[in-house]
Amino acid sequence: MPPDFYPLWFILLTGFVVGLALGSFTTMLSYRAPRKISIVHPPSQCPNCHTPLKPRDLVPVVSWYLQKGKCRHCGAPISARYVMIELITALAIMAAFVVIGLRPRLIVAIIGIVAFITLVTINLERNKDV
Repeated sequence: MPPDFYPLWFILLTGFVVGLALGSFTTMLSYRAPRKISIVHPPSQCPNCHTPLKPRDLVPVVSWYLQKGKCRHCGAPISARYVMIELITALAIMAAFVVIGLRPRLIVAIIGIVAFITLVTINLERNKDV
């Protein structure tokens, strides 16, 4: 159970925001790792026109929604897969926040969640032709 001195809304909101940020990292990792692209450089870019994305283009879920699922520069569609991974990660991490609370072992759970979702995403992408 979460500690009594944090209201549930705070734990839910914190878990969701942290989850969205890590969900964005998870989408980047699941795209770059199988292609052996560094996670540090180059910065995030449109998969179609390769224009580097600005910070306003990197806000999880919100940017995709406001841009109607398209690149701001070339208008190419951006897969809803990114948003789905971000939301699934956010919900899983939010659940971990509620179940574990703000304790040190939460970090281990978050690392496990991100690793699991990344590996599942990579595996599904590799086997989508099967």
